[in-house]
Amino acid sequence: MSKADERGHTFSDKPKPIPDTGWRGQPPVPSSAGGESEPDYMHKPPYYWTSEGDLFQPQYKSRCWCGNVEFEVHGDPLDAKYCHCTQCQSLHGAPFQWAVIFPKTSVRLVNNIDESLHFFSTETGTSAHHVPCKISCNTCRAPLFDEGRNTVLAYPSSFHFPPRQPVPHNFQPSCHIFYSARIMDVVDGKCVHAHVPLLFRVPGSAYIHVAFTCRPKWAGHKGHSELVDESTIISTTSDI
Repeated sequence: MSKADERGHTFSDKPKPIPDTGWRGQPPVPSSAGGESEPDYMHKPPYYWTSEGDLFQPQYKSRCWCGNVEFEVHGDPLDAKYCHCTQCQSLHGAPFQWAVIFPKTSVRLVNNIDESLHFFSTETGTSAHHVPCKISCNTCRAPLFDEGRNTVLAYPSSFHFPPRQPVPHNFQPSCHIFYSARIMDVVDGKCVHAHVPLLFRVPGSAYIHVAFTCRPKWAGHKGHSELVDESTIISTTSDI
């Protein structure tokens, strides 16, 4: 069902269904217990694994900067978000992280040239497959995704979409989380109207109008924390 906050933002607390991609091994969600307890994890989702009946149908490709590590992804993400937690700020060297969420069984490793796949555990501070953990390339150091206990949080900047095509709608973040830890304001949530017209320029083309969707800002996790007011107000204009 959908809920609304006091400012009229709506969000759904009903999870999207998990697609059947043909994983018939055990456990149903590998490494769901966390830690380093999963045996032979490299031959289970989201790494090398076989889909029964070819139910896994790749829709997207995600790869590191040098191309040594590449994953393929089935279907659209369950959700997308901006995370402002201090861990994401530090590990990404950026004000916040943009992530799209997929079931583990919707992700599969297809290339690991020179054994470049690298794990880093934020819980142990070691280069180990200790879930939850960070996945990156050991050659070019590009980050690819976070492996959680039940899902993969992938980074859209590592996806390769058709040239000059916009990022798919399902990759657009539905909200900000851990906004109380932000180091910069992002003014996209407290709007008079549901959509704010902005001008956007794609390299090599003219300016085009786009509709900018307002996004709620949660102090912590989505739907399980307080909503945060924006502290900055800007005005938009078409006179550029």
